[in-house]
Amino acid sequence: MNRRVSENMNIRTMVLSLLAMCVIGAVASASASAALPEQVPASGKLTISSGASVFETKAGEKVSCTKDSGSGEITGAKTSTATVTFEGCTATVIGIKIKCQTGATEGNIVTELKNELAYINKSKKEVGLDSVLAKELTIKCSSLETLKVKGSTVCPISPINTKTKTLTLSCKQKKGVQEPTEYENEKGEKVKDITETKGEGLKSFGFEQSGLESTETLTLATEGEIKA
Repeated sequence: MNRRVSENMNIRTMVLSLLAMCVIGAVASASASAALPEQVPASGKLTISSGASVFETKAGEKVSCTKDSGSGEITGAKTSTATVTFEGCTATVIGIKIKCQTGATEGNIVTELKNELAYINKSKKEVGLDSVLAKELTIKCSSLETLKVKGSTVCPISPINTKTKTLTLSCKQKKGVQEPTEYENEKGEKVKDITETKGEGLKSFGFEQSGLESTETLTLATEGEIKA
């Protein structure tokens, strides 16, 4: 092989390598863009707390709790897990105020959640946290009423594009209808996102839409940011 041929081959190899790097960079950039919203860093511990909250069904059943607290972990750029315990939970059945619980502790409702960031409105950069119940809840309100709860709830989260250790999750509902009840997937399609509750006992009804009214404070172990 003569020197000129060798030089030409080296130049060709360099050009191809540069083109490959450009393509990889473009793909990586597109992937990063498509990944939004995302949390940075994509790992770490967090704690959760709030004051009073209300869970209501469209049938008018209400469970009110005095406070909640919990802990969780960020498991990826979009995902996290959490266990939250609602305390002082009661319902009123046939005019009687009774305590409600999921386990042995009176008035405590324990929820295990799998969470994922999603756009509520991408064009407005409104971001929500979609919280999915890891398993169906059975809430016992004495022997008078049992509520079975399943599904997921998306609540707006803030602040966005701001470095902070404290995030606010604002869950709103009206007569059992969560606000909002949809989020956008990565294709921009609207995805229905609701929690459903079934009643057994003095008030029996099939699974129907339900909503949560609560303002949760999420405290990160280290400063982070939700990018949108």
